[in-house]
Parts: sequence; structure tokens; C-alpha cells
Amino acid sequence: MARGSVYRRCGCSELDPSTGKRKQLGRSCPKLRRANGQWANHGAWAFTLSLTLHTGERRQVSRSGFDTRDEAEKVMDDLRAQAANGIRVDKRITTGDFLTRWIDSKHDVKANTAAHYRRYIEKVFIPHLGGIALADLRAHHITAMLQEVNSSAQNRRTSSTGNATTQRVRAVLRSALSDAVREGYISTNPAALVKMPTATRTKALVWTRGREDEWRAEVQRLINEGSTPSLARRKAKRPSSVMVWRGDHLGTFLDHVEQHRLYALFYVAAHTGMRRGEVCGLRWADVDMDAGTITIERQLVNVVGKVQEDSPKSSASGRVVAIGKEGVEVLKAHRARTNADRLAWGPAYSHTSRVFVREDGTDLDPSWLLKEFQRQAFKADLPPVRFHDLRHAAASLMLASGSSMKVVSTVLGHSSTAITSDVYTSVYDDAGAAAVDAMRALIPRNQAR
Repeated sequence: MARGSVYRRCGCSELDPSTGKRKQLGRSCPKLRRANGQWANHGAWAFTLSLTLHTGERRQVSRSGFDTRDEAEKVMDDLRAQAANGIRVDKRITTGDFLTRWIDSKHDVKANTAAHYRRYIEKVFIPHLGGIALADLRAHHITAMLQEVNSSAQNRRTSSTGNATTQRVRAVLRSALSDAVREGYISTNPAALVKMPTATRTKALVWTRGREDEWRAEVQRLINEGSTPSLARRKAKRPSSVMVWRGDHLGTFLDHVEQHRLYALFYVAAHTGMRRGEVCGLRWADVDMDAGTITIERQLVNVVGKVQEDSPKSSASGRVVAIGKEGVEVLKAHRARTNADRLAWGPAYSHTSRVFVREDGTDLDPSWLLKEFQRQAFKADLPPVRFHDLRHAAASLMLASGSSMKVVSTVLGHSSTAITSDVYTSVYDDAGAAAVDAMRALIPRNQAR
């Protein structure tokens, strides 16, 4: 059985007459205790633990620098438990080493998620926490790191973005340290002890005419001050980072891209709310022309610059959505155009079963699609939105047309209507107001109001 002792020690030293060199007093320093025998506020707590490792070797493990006796005993108990679980404890593992080992063995998340985790580890965790021994990692270390992350995010964008970023960073670290607890490296998760402000979801807002007019006035002011139109559009403040096009915006965009070789992709995304990875991964076998439906079973993701196929985002993301008669005709025209590309390229064409591909038949990169969408929106002189916001536009139009929250939730692939309601409450309010105005226009009154 492992046995250990807890004691106080310090770094004071004295000259050794026999050698002429100074030596540390350690546990024997007279300043450690007061005259009444009580411990003085000098030095720090430490422990020495005698262990039998899983290899059968005997090792003595010592740690020092603890503020309290309880803290020293807790770490000693942790090491004793780790040794009992077969973990090598005579060499201290750093937080950076553990996190690197953790992500290398993390096979229960999607490849794209693992790539995000690895970026956090390399860009955030290791620079701030990597050199700290895992057993010594405390909540105050993590708090200091998150404060710097939040400050950096606020300088780049907005306070709400900064809070969202720190929430994600803490969530990843908390997950990793939960595994460290489960594996016996530590007994408690310090990331779980960090107090964080309540995360608030970014409010999605419709580009109402008033909001659009204010934004365009700001763009013009920046142009008058010397900015290029492109730069002015990027710099002009938006009411929210998540903005949603009105129906006439969407119509203008689709008219603009009608001759684009990927018009069908934009059409399908705008009418079904499919994610960009889902439209990029769509296969012809997933399209039922007779029924006018699309089955979503896969997506394409960009993982560290490489496009690869993956399963949908969640179990609820696998779904069947309707595209209607017009959608079927759009896809038939697209298939004819794709066949023409195949003939033009000849043997150099990359034969694939995907619906939307590059000119040579190779897979579309979802990252490229995002940039192409933004280019086309700029050319159409529309207020800025993200490609993902086409989902919001589709949802708002479904809600405005009278579709229930349950139907919208199913079409978008949400796991529950609560998520749909939480995301689209503000959009629903805007869409509802627009619907009321439209209804009033259909009810003529004799008296001017």
C-alpha cells in the first residue's frame, strides 16, 4: 500500500562548514514553527509518497509549493489513485502534453470538430497553460486565459462575439479535463469551477427597410470618406451579426444568379434551408424527381484544407425535404448543364454522383462556396448576410407563410422545436409584422387611416 507524509519546508539555506557550500534547510528550517510550536507563515506545504508502480518498481514521489495542508493531501491522494489505475506518476505530465495526447486519441467526434479542438489546443491552451503541470492546473489559471481570449475577441469584433468565443474555449477545455478526471490524472475538473457570464445567443434580425436604409447610409458615408465600396460594406455596422434577407432580397439574389452554373444550388439552399456542407455533399441518388424530395444523408466538410465526406451534423440533420415542382425543373435543367460540362471536358472530367460539382466534376469546397455566395451578393448590391443565413431566410419565409414551428424545425433538421423557437423568435416577430401589413393591404377600407 502506498504511504506518504505531509510536511512544511522552505528554500532557506545555510553554509555547510564541512563543504564550504550552501545547503537548503528544507524541513529543518527553524522559521517554520513559532515558539509555541504552531506552524509559522513561512515556507510551503509538501509531501513525499512512496509508491509501487504498475511495473513493480518502487518510486518515491515528492511535490511541494502548496498553500495549505489540505491541498497537499489532495494532490497526494490523486497520485495514489493514479498509480492504482496503472498511470505513471513519477514523471509529471504537463497540461500541454495531456491535451496533445487527448486530441490524438479523440475518435468520438467528427473530423471537423476534432480539427477545431486541435486549433484551440495549439493556438490557445498550449501558449497559456501548456507548461503548467496538469496536477497543478487551477481555476485561476483558466480564468486568466479566458480573460485574455475575450479581450482579444472584443478587439477584433464585438463583446457578444468575445463572450461566445470564451464559452466555446472553456467548453472544449472542460471536456478534455473531464476525460482527465475519468482517467485518474486529476480528481476535480478546474474548468468546471470557472465562473462564466451567461451566454446569450446572437439575435437574428430581418433586414427590414429601416435597417437597410440605415446601413446603406453608413456605407455611403464611408465611401464619401474615401473607402472603396467593398471595404465600406464590410466596415458599415450591422444591427446584428446574424441578418436575414426579406423575400424581395432573396428574389433579387436568385434573379441575379439565374445564369450562374450553380444557380440550382442557391435555389435549393434558399428554399430548403440546407446547410452548405449538405448541398455540397448531395448525390443524385438522394433526389427523387417523381416525389419532388431530397434526402439529406451526408455532408462535405473542409478539414485542414482537405474536403472530405462526413455524416450529417446530428441525427436530426438526416431528413427528407420537399423541393416542389419548380425545384424539380430547376434540378433537371442543372443536370442538363452538368452533362454538357462532362462532354466538354471529355476524359479529363472527374465522374462523380454528386449533384453540385466544379466545372471538371470534382467536389465543391464548402469554404469556396461561402466566398462565392458573398461575391454574388455583393454584385447584386444586397445587404450582407452569410450563406448560413439562407437557412434563416427560408425559415422566416416558411413562418410568414403560416408553416408551424414543428414543420420548420423538421425541414431545418433541428433536434427539437425549442431550438427552432430559440433561434427564430426575433425572426418570427419580424415576419409576423410583415404578414400583418400584407393582410391589411388585402382588406380595403373606405375611411383613410
